[in-house]
Amino acid sequence: MAHIMQKTNGTYLVRISCGRDIMTGKQILRGRIFKPSKPNLSSKRFEKELGDFIESFTNELQSERNRKKPENKTVSDFAQEYLSIQRSSLSPGTFFFYEKIIEQHILPMFGRMRLHDIKTYHVQSFILKLNSLPRGDGKPGHIAPSTVKRYTSVLRSMLSMAYRMYYMDDDIGLSRRLTFPKEIYHEIDIFSIEETKAILEATKMEPIHIRVLIELALFTALRRGELVGLKWSDIDFEKQQLTVKRSIYKPKGENAIEKEPKTHSSIRTISIPNCLCETLQYYKKKQAENSLSLGERWKNLDYLFTDEFGNVMNPQTPTKQFSKFLERHNIRHLKFHCLRHTSATLLLSGGCDIKTVSARLGHSSIETTNIYVHAIESIDRKAAIMFDFFVKE
Repeated sequence: MAHIMQKTNGTYLVRISCGRDIMTGKQILRGRIFKPSKPNLSSKRFEKELGDFIESFTNELQSERNRKKPENKTVSDFAQEYLSIQRSSLSPGTFFFYEKIIEQHILPMFGRMRLHDIKTYHVQSFILKLNSLPRGDGKPGHIAPSTVKRYTSVLRSMLSMAYRMYYMDDDIGLSRRLTFPKEIYHEIDIFSIEETKAILEATKMEPIHIRVLIELALFTALRRGELVGLKWSDIDFEKQQLTVKRSIYKPKGENAIEKEPKTHSSIRTISIPNCLCETLQYYKKKQAENSLSLGERWKNLDYLFTDEFGNVMNPQTPTKQFSKFLERHNIRHLKFHCLRHTSATLLLSGGCDIKTVSARLGHSSIETTNIYVHAIESIDRKAAIMFDFFVKE
């Protein structure tokens, strides 16, 4: 599409888009001055000359683009280039996921193909193939539509980058051209109010580090990596607030490392209840006593959750500790992450507005938080059905 701007001297600046810059994402525009053959042309004649000029300029730019485009670049060759560019911008966990999808699903189907030979119907075939994959947990059925879309997003990201780098003539990864399997809404797993009360009561019989971990998860809705990444310097007892500044990630076979939170909106400050402040202050006192008993063996890294010598806790540990906690107290087993779901649902059902809940959760969009609205609607529907049951009785 051409952008035309009239100048004061009777000429026109014609700008044509040449894609987007690979680093900044900004649109690249090439411009050239169009001068009509003579002043006061009829509108019909003017449109004809301008149209011919734009067509000629567009063809020239396309030819230039074709000369720059390596004809023999395969998807396999480009995959390494793509990953090297993405490594600095993706979190370690996301980068590992991209690497895995490229190796296990994209290269087996597209590896030997030249980038300029890939068309939209190839991407659609990829979606159909993914949709027939079996579930990864061994249960019957195929992978979820949301998983299909997530896997395809890696391929689409690769193709869009290839387009911006002039390896392809068209951005065929555009979602408007693709058809994905319909996503089926599944109710999220949350603890009932009775179960939540039972959990909080049971924490009083647990070691203080278990109590703090569960209370923090339930009262703040932090993600597991964010909880493990908390430091005492992140907590303001006077204002009764905590700030999420980092997350902990553990690559397979490596030590746990710090990384930035999931998204920019995940860096946030949230208020915490007085009861949690009291629990945290008691925990801090006990941790200080333990560090004194260890002397120089204690590594003063300021983390709330540590191993016996003060090193940051493995982010997988809370899951194991919570599972054993539920078993000890004969409470229905749900994943540790369900404490986050439960926290959000309780806040919304208690009258807290969705924008505030979304901010506490660190969601980049309110649309993501809407899954909890659906959960409340489901609970409300069950309540209505109960009245039908009473009437029939």
